[in-house]
Amino acid sequence: MSVEVFRALLGLLEEHPRVALATVVEAVGSTPRAAAARMVVLPGGSIRGTVGGGKFESLVVEDALRLLAGGAAPLLKEYRFLPEGEGAFGAVCGGTARVMIEVVERPPRLLVVGAGHCGRALSRLACAAGFEVTVADDRADLLLPSSFPAGARLAPVKPDLSDLPLPGPSDAVAVLSRGHVLDGVALRRLRGVPAAYLGMIGSRAKKKALFDELRGEGFAEEELARIRCPIGLPIGADSPEEIAVSILAEIVSVRRGGSGGRATPGP
Repeated sequence: MSVEVFRALLGLLEEHPRVALATVVEAVGSTPRAAAARMVVLPGGSIRGTVGGGKFESLVVEDALRLLAGGAAPLLKEYRFLPEGEGAFGAVCGGTARVMIEVVERPPRLLVVGAGHCGRALSRLACAAGFEVTVADDRADLLLPSSFPAGARLAPVKPDLSDLPLPGPSDAVAVLSRGHVLDGVALRRLRGVPAAYLGMIGSRAKKKALFDELRGEGFAEEELARIRCPIGLPIGADSPEEIAVSILAEIVSVRRGGSGGRATPGP
């Protein structure tokens, strides 16, 4: 087993949410590596580990990149070390290697700013859906492990959110704080920070008041446009649990390549 490759894989998934893992599942005859040889292929084409080098490996990398670009269904392919014929690529070793190439994805990540009713409901639903969830709040007394799913990371932060855990480019952020002032603090802290999704709970009136305030501080329209407010899909949600459903549905839609949606404004 290529232990080093698996160790590298864990580290690489911290930097890249999606990579390809190529594994030689069968090697017959003369081939450069035996079965169980593994290699990780990054989106840019760089690799960790090896399945044998040379033309064979470059073909595996090409196939892995196509898989990363086009979908997630695993590919099982036979490479023949022959000068000609189906599956051949000009080699003369005479062996055959069957390689499984699969996409490995890091669990999606969600930062919830606010540990109130909606934050707790969203953390439970998101953890059940396979997200890595971090809940941040400046009220440490609300961050009780008994109030959150076992998989959630609880992050007590300062009132100015200067120590707020920051999201990565593929992460989602839901600002569900207790009021307009802290929402503004959160948005200022997150300004310029890349995230695949940024939403804030609130009514149309709250949005206008806060956005006007941020404009006065120099926020550009494109910076404000990335903030989904009111947060969530327009399903008529009322309870914290229903609101959590609408938020997670929008996050999943955006993550899967959809446009998401804009919730019906509250009062």
